[in-house]
Amino acid sequence: MEQQSVTISESAKQFLKLVQSQINDELVMFIGSGCCDGPVPQLFRKSETIIPTRHQIIYENDQLAIYFIAPMKFDPRFHYTIDLKSNVINDSFSLESRCNCQFVLRMKKA
Repeated sequence: MEQQSVTISESAKQFLKLVQSQINDELVMFIGSGCCDGPVPQLFRKSETIIPTRHQIIYENDQLAIYFIAPMKFDPRFHYTIDLKSNVINDSFSLESRCNCQFVLRMKKA
């Protein structure tokens, strides 16, 4: 798979390592239009989710795959960064919500 222009911030990488050390499963991150949060990245155990049929893989390694879910589409004119905000109270089903964190998608022109 050709890697898209996607970066994971250092704080997001550290958090993902922590999650991966606590579970015995691959992780998936969905970024879509969302019902409540818009294009907020959502993190799940791969074994506990279904990959939507209309998707585009924008990043992948041996522990994590990041998907844009339709109607989101990768735009090569932008560079995407997955970052992590701390001390955020949220009630999503995403794994980081249990730690009062929230992933965010940042975009800038490439």
